[in-house]
Amino acid sequence: MGAGYTEVRNYHMKRGFYQAKDYDEKLGGTFWFVIEPFHGCEDERFFYVKKLENGKYHFEGEGYFLSRAEDLTRHLKELRKELEGVIMHYYFINDEGQVIKKEVSDRPVSYPKKE
Repeated sequence: MGAGYTEVRNYHMKRGFYQAKDYDEKLGGTFWFVIEPFHGCEDERFFYVKKLENGKYHFEGEGYFLSRAEDLTRHLKELRKELEGVIMHYYFINDEGQVIKKEVSDRPVSYPKKE
């Protein structure tokens, strides 16, 4: 685990995390990258966000590289349990890393129920 970041078009995460699949020989082939919210005070879950000049957002949270599909499945299952019903917080930062604005999601994270 460490800080993970990416550029996104929309920083509001309905599912509470970001996931991408990629391939890199140096990392052993196929891998998945997951960014989940940081843990804050009083169980608050948040991401750092910075608006970029190109209209996208720099999006930062806890980052994980997973190289096996079964590890990804297990990790996401646990993460969904942990994030269900959580209200996401977004801390906007400037170039110096100072928080300049705080935004709270208007609805909790939810996942479709499997039948």
